[in-house]
Amino acid sequence: MRIFFLYVLPFLLPLTAYLAWAWYRATYVKKHGGNAPEIEKGPWPFLLFLGALLAFGVMGATALIRGADPDATYTPSRYEDGRIIPGQLDEK
Repeated sequence: MRIFFLYVLPFLLPLTAYLAWAWYRATYVKKHGGNAPEIEKGPWPFLLFLGALLAFGVMGATALIRGADPDATYTPSRYEDGRIIPGQLDEK
């Protein structure tokens, strides 16, 4: 789930927003007349670039927010008394 929220969702967000707008616009045009947007001629390179930019931004923000001191010691996860104890960073 973390991978989905950190990598996939930010990358697909601009594409999803554009497709939702195109679908809304097509239904509006069907009711009121006019020209429906041509999805094939959409701003695909810009949307892909924006999605990559958002994904890298989320990864960078996550690295800055969740980081620990360089002197911290990592204790890996372990199995103890029938439970899994998650890994942690111990401050010196």
